[in-house]
Amino acid sequence: MNWKNVDLNNGYEREQNILDPLSFDILLLEVSCNVKEINTESVRKQFEETLKSKIESAREVFENNLKNITKKAQQERAK
Repeated sequence: MNWKNVDLNNGYEREQNILDPLSFDILLLEVSCNVKEINTESVRKQFEETLKSKIESAREVFENNLKNITKKAQQERAK
C-alpha cells in the first residue's frame, strides 16, 4: 500500500486507519522498553511522546492524500 497515494476506490485501502491505534499493551511495552525509572510522570511523558508521534504520522498521511480525499468526497456527494 502506498501511504503517499491511497486508492480510496479500493475497499481495503479505504478502511485503513489514518491514526495508528494506541493500546494499553503497546503503551506498557513502550514504557518497559524506553523508561528507566517508571513513575507516573515518566509514564505520562512516554504516552505524550507516543501520541505526538502518532499524530505527526497521521498528519503526514492526511496531507499526502488531501487531494485524493477531496476528490473522492466530491464524487460521492455528486452521486
